[in-house]
Amino acid sequence: MVENNQAFGWLMKSAVSALLPTATTSNAIEGCNDVSVLVEGVARDFETLLSAVVSSSAAETATDEKSASCDAPTNGCTENNNNSLTKDNLTARLDRIKTLLYEERSASSAAVTSNNGSINLNWTPGVATEVFKCFIASSNNDNNNSEQQDLLPKLLQNLPSLPFEARKSISAIFNYLLVCGLDGVDAIQFASVSTAFGAYVLERASSIIGTFVHCHDCKSQGKSEGGS
Repeated sequence: MVENNQAFGWLMKSAVSALLPTATTSNAIEGCNDVSVLVEGVARDFETLLSAVVSSSAAETATDEKSASCDAPTNGCTENNNNSLTKDNLTARLDRIKTLLYEERSASSAAVTSNNGSINLNWTPGVATEVFKCFIASSNNDNNNSEQQDLLPKLLQNLPSLPFEARKSISAIFNYLLVCGLDGVDAIQFASVSTAFGAYVLERASSIIGTFVHCHDCKSQGKSEGGS
């Protein structure tokens, strides 16, 4: 009985240890208030997932060998587990960025309301400004073609390859930056961010707006072919 209990205890400890890195990473992301760190993590996770998609496509084209079964330890299963963790981290980071934006706006609106509509024109939205700057920063400083290296257009162009919740957060962040200075009691405090972001999107219409139009056309064609 003692030996059985010890074995059970070892199994439980192993199971907890296996889950601990995931739990620790998740807690770290949820408690992170540094936008630059979060966006750096998004860029890193995105590149990892994109590489995995490219590698998977290349492997499927090159060979029709039977996929490895997860009944036994294999490199394929390890890669799938790593990709799953990367997707979770990417989704968590984007959600955290979205939350920080909303929290800043909520606090700003509350401050204006509590001051009877008086707006502090010397205050600037630090989170929104940092999110904008970090998402448009070149992910490869060695390449002078910043438009090709900006993180935001790359995320938008590869939305179908990202988890559903991650896509929702990207859309929410994009929409927030675009309209945060257009409405609300504190809109004037966010006007500089939305104006700058709007100009950025317009300058890169081919890589940003063009992506949206292309996706819309694909959906429209699909509905027409389906008889809807």
